[in-house]
Amino acid sequence: MREKTKAYLRRFIIAAFFLVFLMIPLCLYTYMRLGWPPVIGNLLAARSMTSYAAQVHPDWTPEDGWASYNLVDNGYDLSFTDGAQSHSLGYANGVVQDRERAEALREELEINKALRVNGLWLPDRYTAYWGVRWPAKAPDQPRITVDVDFYDSADTPAPDEAAMREKMADEAMRAYEALAPVTPIHRFSVGYCHRGISAEHHGNIWNIIRVELPEGMGLAREDILDGTLEVK
Repeated sequence: MREKTKAYLRRFIIAAFFLVFLMIPLCLYTYMRLGWPPVIGNLLAARSMTSYAAQVHPDWTPEDGWASYNLVDNGYDLSFTDGAQSHSLGYANGVVQDRERAEALREELEINKALRVNGLWLPDRYTAYWGVRWPAKAPDQPRITVDVDFYDSADTPAPDEAAMREKMADEAMRAYEALAPVTPIHRFSVGYCHRGISAEHHGNIWNIIRVELPEGMGLAREDILDGTLEVK
């Protein structure tokens, strides 16, 4: 009997060791990617979106207490109903994606008109994206981002980093000066791609500079010229 007990104990210890050995790296990886471990993340994200909806859309009722993870957006989704139709919210990194509210604000600020009039939307050449999300704990404080992407053709000489930053600063300031009068901007990014330069298995290479703009702070050319360059 004592030998059987020892055998079961050994098996339990081995199983527990392998469980801990596997779960710790999994939880660390998930925490780095999503901010929370599985299950806990789904529940906390649902609670954050439910709290946001209660303040902004009091007629919405969550259809579940469990948020689903969205691989495309690298965040969470939760469905709601107002009794007549369905709605949805997204959540990642402490901010809520409210597509209906974002579209209403986009129309109010006439963002599409500003993009069109200033030549900030030229497919496959130059595109400026306007987006907004709301902190789950402060749904009355929108966080607005502008992302500018532009390309050089394959037959254009590839610039060195200093010349590339000058190009990026030119295009960033052109977009910022056109949009700043019509919309607050809290984060600005500019991405440059030379169509003649690609990485094996990864396609085009993007050079990106992101700048955080606290309330009342504008974008300066030096922010791009001296900013941290991300290559991907």
